[in-house]
Amino acid sequence: MTADARKLTSIVAATLVLILASESRAAGLLLVVANADTPPLDEVMLQRVYLGKVVEVDGKPITPVNLAKGNAARKAFMEHVLTQDDERFIGYWTVRRYIGKGSPPREFATAEQQLQYLRATPGAVGYVDDSVDVTQGLRTLLKKPMAAAPFWKSLLVWLTSS
Repeated sequence: MTADARKLTSIVAATLVLILASESRAAGLLLVVANADTPPLDEVMLQRVYLGKVVEVDGKPITPVNLAKGNAARKAFMEHVLTQDDERFIGYWTVRRYIGKGSPPREFATAEQQLQYLRATPGAVGYVDDSVDVTQGLRTLLKKPMAAAPFWKSLLVWLTSS
């Protein structure tokens, strides 16, 4: 084996080790949280709330909020709770707004801004990843894993980007 071939083999091996190591890390949790006064909501009810089909529960108004498009927690929420991608969600709300059936959930640029709103607004519901402190003034409604891409997808991305 030539020196260049050994060098290339070492680079590929090191890259695979890094990919495997990054995949083995815990992906974290997605937390769906709400103002402390918000009644309990299950996953099906959360879907209905975020699609504007339910606006109050037990006589209390429910106000869903989103993080900005491109946020990892938003992507996980769309995929694991609403079971759709962002484009489909945006398209759904574009049609609903056009026919006069409501407005999409308000968006916040950061988790901190969203949490401040959730704490101050009775009935407000949002989501964050588990790196954020959600203990004061909030209740956790749902926990879902923020799954990492499988090894083969990471490898495929790496191979096609070379």
